[in-house]
Amino acid sequence: MKIITLLGICIFLSTCSQKSFFDQKAGNLRLAIDETGKVIALEDISNGRNYLETRKGSYLLECQRYGDSTNVNLQPESMKIAEQTQTGTQIELTYKEGLKLTVLITPKEGYFRMELVATEPASEISRVTWGPYKTTMKGQIGEWLGLNRSDDFTIGLLSLEPNTDGTAASYTNDGSLLQLYSYDHTRGRFVGTENERLRTAIPVPGLTVRGSAVALLGCAEGKDNELNVISRIETEEHLPHPMYQGQWNKYSEEGKKLCIWTDPDDPFGVGEKNFAECLESGKEMGARILCRMHGFSKNWGHFDIDPQIYQGGINAVLSNSKTAQKEGIGLTLYTLTTFIKPHPAPEPYLAPVPDERLQIWKPRTALSRNIDPEDQEITLQNSEDVVAVLNAASNKVIRIDDELIEFKDFSVNGNKIIARECERGAFFTNKASHATGSNVKLMYVAGFHNFYPGTLDMSNEIADRLGRILTEADLDNFVVDGFESCKETGYGYYTGNIFLQRIFDRCTANHKQVLVTGSNFSNFSWHFMSHISWGEYDLERGFRGTMLDYRLHRQVQLKRNLMPNKLGQYYPTKATAEDINWLMGLAAGWDAGVDFNLNVQQMRNNPEYRKIVEILHLWQEAVAGNVFTEQQKMALRQTDVLYNLSKQADGEWDLEFDRFWQNEKIKVLPPSTMAATVVNGGTEPVRPCSIDWSWTHNPGLYDEVGLSDDLVHCTGVGKNTWKVNCPSYTEPESSWYPTSDRYFQFIIRLPGDAPCAVQNFKVSVNGETVDIPCTLEPGEYISIPHINEIACIYNEKHQVIREIYLHGDLPKVRKGTTVKVSLSCEPVKAGASPEVILNLRYQNGFFFL
Repeated sequence: MKIITLLGICIFLSTCSQKSFFDQKAGNLRLAIDETGKVIALEDISNGRNYLETRKGSYLLECQRYGDSTNVNLQPESMKIAEQTQTGTQIELTYKEGLKLTVLITPKEGYFRMELVATEPASEISRVTWGPYKTTMKGQIGEWLGLNRSDDFTIGLLSLEPNTDGTAASYTNDGSLLQLYSYDHTRGRFVGTENERLRTAIPVPGLTVRGSAVALLGCAEGKDNELNVISRIETEEHLPHPMYQGQWNKYSEEGKKLCIWTDPDDPFGVGEKNFAECLESGKEMGARILCRMHGFSKNWGHFDIDPQIYQGGINAVLSNSKTAQKEGIGLTLYTLTTFIKPHPAPEPYLAPVPDERLQIWKPRTALSRNIDPEDQEITLQNSEDVVAVLNAASNKVIRIDDELIEFKDFSVNGNKIIARECERGAFFTNKASHATGSNVKLMYVAGFHNFYPGTLDMSNEIADRLGRILTEADLDNFVVDGFESCKETGYGYYTGNIFLQRIFDRCTANHKQVLVTGSNFSNFSWHFMSHISWGEYDLERGFRGTMLDYRLHRQVQLKRNLMPNKLGQYYPTKATAEDINWLMGLAAGWDAGVDFNLNVQQMRNNPEYRKIVEILHLWQEAVAGNVFTEQQKMALRQTDVLYNLSKQADGEWDLEFDRFWQNEKIKVLPPSTMAATVVNGGTEPVRPCSIDWSWTHNPGLYDEVGLSDDLVHCTGVGKNTWKVNCPSYTEPESSWYPTSDRYFQFIIRLPGDAPCAVQNFKVSVNGETVDIPCTLEPGEYISIPHINEIACIYNEKHQVIREIYLHGDLPKVRKGTTVKVSLSCEPVKAGASPEVILNLRYQNGFFFL
């Protein structure tokens, strides 16, 4: 009887224990969670590999409690299965002090649907975090879209509703991770931008973390496999699935085609007066889209049509759109999203009476003395937070009653703040007298001299107005430049997601398909975006050097986030035919589109205009015909190479190498600038530099460049270490982003007479390691041409033969410091000890954050 009783107790306890666990499959992904709410398996069922980093805890759902530090996440202490039905499994997670969250998990085809369906007590929860789910996956991440990859499998985390968002994937030392956030907005906590403590957000009743939902997906690695699963999720979960001319916007080539942005001062740009000339130029260059830079409205906020541009108003815009469409060209609605300002005419949100819903700083002050309409010095009551706001503000603007006043400078005198050089009646408001003690609001005015909505309903009003213009004018492209401005309401990504959702819904209801061009995107807004574009003109670097490092870094990001590639805006007015040939080859290599920002008349006056037009059409035809092999595309991605493209009479295409090129203005510094001494190594650890800058395969669009002496490593003896002096650069005045840090780049060579191949390269600087999992044959070498995560392998003829995508960002080194650099690698042949040569590289003066 005792044996039977004990057996019964064991069976009962075992049954209870099993009920505390979750272990299910969705497609090829297995998800398992233990009794504490910790995820214990993210497994690729097809090969039985669990990608979860088990040494570090990954919990299904973490949360923050109001009153706790925003750096503290609560992890569940226990988990139980509350209910199991045909719709899924309800899991109840319990945290300290009795806080409970209930999650409904439903296996679907290829993904798990996970939703937060209950919170207790709801009023105490400030934020929840799905994850972070830490994986051992060391492939390319999709940081915005939320993808972790290995060589053959992808695990993703996708938001299913607009209040769940964030930077969804990140690299870690051991692999990569996935996470998404959802915030409670019922208390008006400001989230999403800098200076949060000084910013104000209006509470939104009912907008809690309840309802936060994500899709946890697993599929075979690869663009088509990943997009197939995401397309299925969009359809199943009723997410935005924008189409354009019968194709999903992630497959459409239309947004990648040439877009011409015309100068707002160009008399032959997009506008009613000379539209025929503008359209003809677009046709000549093979443009698919025309865009008027800064739009065709007279104000930002209400976006009323400017009669100086379109005297006939919205009907004239519609007429131009219809005319362009007959030629296969679309017109654009350009906006700086939620920017609010006169442009150039008064903006009704600002004048004559400023809207009460405009975004303001949290601190308030008051007048310390009466002021008359013409007073240009104003005295305010002092407080520590008011001074902090004035120091942080891009533009110093205050509101007293119905008047906006901008001032250039201020000083503090005891309990008073003296504002000087005041512009009274700013932004078309009316000057007025104001009494001592009048309330003073500190307006939030950004770098473009613009205001922002301070409430959701005001932001939504702007979205509805833009949606109306898109549909009524039948426009094909919508540019949401500065889309990040939507976060200025204080609700994180939520405002921007709702903004685009309202416009998408309006277009859908009117059977209008629109391409959406953004300057960036997030996990949820990824669905809406068709492509990305941006442009800053760098006169110092010239046509080929304008933002080149940044553009290439963007291509890597766009590719790994499954977004159609685009190189951004170039300024071709003074470009040579060779410049355009180089650019179109580079774009073809990346499967990327390109935009031109130009003045139509000045472009036509370019002495090589006709030749440029021929080159544009030639490359566009070749790209449309998909004539390039993957090997040719890899070669075209090399920025220091020029190729000639031609089409024969029989229709065959020829792509021929022309030459390597390098910036003629480049200043090459001697190797002694980066002096190196050995810490441990062989008999000749440092030799005179035996290569030149061309081995980097970077054209040198910098002010100063250089290579170190040869750092010689004898394989098979562990690693060699050197101390290296990083140059103290003189920051050029023309640099857009002065910085004390430089990216760590290098060249690794295996001499042609080496006895065998070498593999598994690890280069470290101050303990940060760059792994290059490849094999070099004798005579081959590795370079990192640009400051992105691609290492290229070249043969003895300096031809690129392979690309290796690195895991994580390149390390940085601080100028003027001494760093410790190490190299290790392994000979393929046992007992052999071939020498490997490392040369560090440096450059100064480039456009990149």
